[in-house]
Amino acid sequence: MNLKSRLILEDYRKQRDSFVKLGDVVHQMLADITKELGLTVLAVEHRVKEERSLAGKLERKGDGYNSLEDITDILGCRVVCFLSDEIDKIGKKVEEKFVVDWENSSDKRTLLKENAFGYLSLHYICSLPFGHTWPDEICGKKFEVQIRTILQHAWSAIHHDIGYKSDFGVPREINRQFARLAGLLELADDEFVRARDNMTSYTEDIRKRIITDDADDVVINMISLNEYVLHNKKMQALIKEIADICGAEINSIDPESYIPQLAFLGVKKLGDIEVMINENYDLAIRLAKKALSMANLDIVSSSVALRFLCRAELINKNYDFDKIVDFLKISLKSKDKAERQAKLLLKQKGEV
Repeated sequence: MNLKSRLILEDYRKQRDSFVKLGDVVHQMLADITKELGLTVLAVEHRVKEERSLAGKLERKGDGYNSLEDITDILGCRVVCFLSDEIDKIGKKVEEKFVVDWENSSDKRTLLKENAFGYLSLHYICSLPFGHTWPDEICGKKFEVQIRTILQHAWSAIHHDIGYKSDFGVPREINRQFARLAGLLELADDEFVRARDNMTSYTEDIRKRIITDDADDVVINMISLNEYVLHNKKMQALIKEIADICGAEINSIDPESYIPQLAFLGVKKLGDIEVMINENYDLAIRLAKKALSMANLDIVSSSVALRFLCRAELINKNYDFDKIVDFLKISLKSKDKAERQAKLLLKQKGEV
């Protein structure tokens, strides 16, 4: 190792602690960015380059660096998100929060030829500005921020771990394999975004139809049932009346667990729930009063109406003991508990 490289290593030893502090600050800022955007990400991570790794880099590329400041990845940070269109959202915030060294930053998504596939991610070389609340010792220091999707991360990690850090010297057929894999992952990233957008569009359409009372023929699934519980006027009135029995607040939860119970009762479309409400509203309230009037509850779930509607349906349609047990076993998973509750429900049939 030449003298210049040894001096760079010595400077690194002196400044390593400040890079560790910088890493903690930047990590928290990146986590705050994802929270501010309302995004759930797979990971926010960072690492400070180890001395051995830096020494190896200087051995390979030492002539390209005159000082430690020329090495921009002593601190490396990464955000791994789920969907490809989240990369630009996070990137825009990175540009707002940090000082970006545009000359050394790159959008590798734009560097590939139009007929090529490969490593895709957004890379920034950044620093913290002086004059804020951060200590001067960590301001102005360059660090790298990578933003990529899970699939891009998987491709990069596997490609790297297999040992091919460059295409030079790699057999042509293996390079073609990696290119095909990269193309498949890029297509998958696009399809995940489309699936998310389709899900959003479907949810908005179902919500609109429920609000305008035009959803009778909508098949019950986890989205349509959740939207029905949240936005159907009769369902909301029933939930509120049940909550008022014990003066409880309503906590919105996903009612997906009731889908198999509704199917057992032959309730397969939202219009079937509407019929069930019309036929069982008063009985559901009476059952709820019997169960909750003496309960000391501060909170009830938004699915509470489905619970009492289903039980009212069992009574109104004269389900026998064995059928009621089969129904209750769907949620209770215990035959003994189901039998005890079935007996209780049949007893209440004569009381309500």
